[in-house]
Amino acid sequence: MKMIQEICNQLKEELLDNGYEYGFFLNGKTYRPDMSEGFDRKFYGRLLAEYRIQNPRDTKKAKVGTCHDIVVLMKAILDEQNIPSKIWLIHNRKHGKFHSVLTFYAENKTIYLELTPQSKKPWYGKELVFDNEQSFISEYSKDGCEVIEITSDVVIGEAPMFVLSRMEQ
Repeated sequence: MKMIQEICNQLKEELLDNGYEYGFFLNGKTYRPDMSEGFDRKFYGRLLAEYRIQNPRDTKKAKVGTCHDIVVLMKAILDEQNIPSKIWLIHNRKHGKFHSVLTFYAENKTIYLELTPQSKKPWYGKELVFDNEQSFISEYSKDGCEVIEITSDVVIGEAPMFVLSRMEQ
């Protein structure tokens, strides 16, 4: 059985050390937001209309992905080693924001490791260890956030309905 640090190091090696960027890869073309003039409405519109969950092979090849694609890649890496993991959607209702994260299980603990490209979170690249899944859910349910397990709702090649359906609520 692999130890927490060994698993985290492997994920960091892939996602921190290889220059992944925020964006998406679709039909052989890479799309990244252009923030030079502020919020990129064209990219955001394309994300809402055209984006599909990427195959982990495409994410690795293009070195680009959204939070959804990064957690799918992390899950694929962990699945290859039979390390149990789950994908979660954190919905901050107050600010209308969504973020997909992954937890995995090792040494009888629940671990959350944030590796989404361009993350400004202070815990970026640091593993957060919880005694159990409920502790993780409680921590991220604060301030009106909803924490929803979406592992089976994330389908490669499909639109992220687990987000799009909640945007209209």
